Amino acid sequence: MRGISGNILLLLCLLSTVSAAPVKAEQKSFKVQRRRISRRSAPNGAAALGKAYRKYGWEVPDAISKKVTTVQTLATDPNREEGTVKATPEEGDAAFLSPVKVGGQTLMLNFDTGSSDLWVFNTNLRTEQTQGHSVYDPKQSSTFKLMEGASFKISYGDQSAASGTVGTDTVDIGGAKVEGQAVELASTITDSFLRDVDSDGLVGLAFGSINTVKPQQQKTFFENVMATLDKPVLTANLRHHSVGSYEFGRIDSSQFKGDITYTPIDDSQGFWQIESKSFAVGDGPTQTNPNASPTIMDTGTSLILADDAVVRSYWRQVEGAEMDEQGVTFACDAQLPDFHVALGPTYMATVPGELMNYQRMGQNTCFGGLQSNNGQSLQIYGAVLFKSQFVVFDGGNKTVGFAPHN
Repeated sequence: MRGISGNILLLLCLLSTVSAAPVKAEQKSFKVQRRRISRRSAPNGAAALGKAYRKYGWEVPDAISKKVTTVQTLATDPNREEGTVKATPEEGDAAFLSPVKVGGQTLMLNFDTGSSDLWVFNTNLRTEQTQGHSVYDPKQSSTFKLMEGASFKISYGDQSAASGTVGTDTVDIGGAKVEGQAVELASTITDSFLRDVDSDGLVGLAFGSINTVKPQQQKTFFENVMATLDKPVLTANLRHHSVGSYEFGRIDSSQFKGDITYTPIDDSQGFWQIESKSFAVGDGPTQTNPNASPTIMDTGTSLILADDAVVRSYWRQVEGAEMDEQGVTFACDAQLPDFHVALGPTYMATVPGELMNYQRMGQNTCFGGLQSNNGQSLQIYGAVLFKSQFVVFDGGNKTVGFAPHN
């Protein structure tokens, strides 16, 4: 009997992974619609650096932990407007948030190509834990189904975590719909997950092989919707101090210059991972990073985290820049050179110097947008780089494409 029961449970778990189904529509490409929100959180360079370290399981230096302060404004706007543009940047461009309907309920979520879980703030959490958030209520959704026996746990290297139950519901992103998409409902959450009052959760858009649902991993929204799209692509068109967009199924040629250059990915670790082995600073010559770490293209990280050789070479060209355990800082009136970096073997992206200034920390002290990966085995290219490039995530051909913004 135990064997039969175990087989039935396994069968149910397996069925839960194939129940997600994209909703057929005549339209084959979908943009996320704009929503204006009044709530904001102040950017914090040390917090962004610590968050990236935690995300990838890296030890956060004490100097960074002590420097992190959180300034939050818990204001909400009940009269949110819909428009035609897609991703609203938080103050300081710290992240790009987009409206997503889960069971017909609109949440402002962070699109994260560096993870694979779709988790949301919901009514399983205590009221004081959800202040400043839009909250998903599964009881108010006629299409929600609890996934019996399933759970998730997202844990970071500093012991911060979010965990809870899993259900399925209809998820609508800009008109692209998936019925039976796995939605993770946090019931236990640590303080570090509560600090970002602007985000109501995450839409993980990496690969399902790193999804944290047990006993059976679940596919991401992009993996589930891909087959119905005109092209199996997701584009990230993120802009500095401006509303940007995400689009499923189409490459909008009006948004970039020249041709898109594609590079193959290595998805064996579940990421959009490419190689980045050379760089240049300003008008200087191209330099080789002989021991370059693999590079993850991650919309869910704010900064560029690169190997020490790259970081030191860049900031040596900025007079007075200081690099220590708290991160790289410099005088805000310093002239920052452009940063040129290889994305794959043939394409060199240019990140304008102005984007290398992530945050003003004091009267004349600023925090750099290029920071060290602290000797870790990965480079993480986040929003600082995305603000300079139109990026195509091609799930069909397992490539990432790049072109400069127009």
